[in-house]
Amino acid sequence: MIRRQDLKRPALFVHLDRGTRSRLLLGAVVRTGSVVGLTLLLYAVMPVGGFDEDNPTAAWLRLVLVAVVFLAAMTLQVRLVVGAQAPVVRAVEAVVQSVVLFLCLFSMLYTALSTADPASFSEPLSKMDGLYFTSTILTTVGFGDITPKSDLARAVVTVQMITGLGVLALIAKVFLFAARQPRGVA
Repeated sequence: MIRRQDLKRPALFVHLDRGTRSRLLLGAVVRTGSVVGLTLLLYAVMPVGGFDEDNPTAAWLRLVLVAVVFLAAMTLQVRLVVGAQAPVVRAVEAVVQSVVLFLCLFSMLYTALSTADPASFSEPLSKMDGLYFTSTILTTVGFGDITPKSDLARAVVTVQMITGLGVLALIAKVFLFAARQPRGVA
């Protein structure tokens, strides 16, 4: 059993020597670039479709699947942050990777809705349009060039609007909390 006095806080990034900091930052950039690149590649090649206005249950099931995938990724990221040599650096990686995953998952939903029923939005959405639309919703910019038209599309957009900013705050808070947790002494 690990006693409280056996626990220690992780070393602060600024207290590490220059070579270790450089190695950690390079690793973080390579990992983040790889994960973001793989996420975007999977997004680009995954097929869309499977539901429409006549079958709204499939859309809600896919939304639940999106939530499960996102929570599983968050759980994995928290474990990686807690076990990292430089947990704050790893937490920043996790935030970037999680936001990209969140954007891609919602973008898949919007693209699938548009593919099943092109009238769901003010214009049919390609995958790039879906990613653009998702980003404008998440950042609350909302240019108005693409708008949801069907009830199902409006419902999914509403879910993203309600969860979007909360998810960003939750991601940052969870990962930074995990980064500050004491470690057991080996």
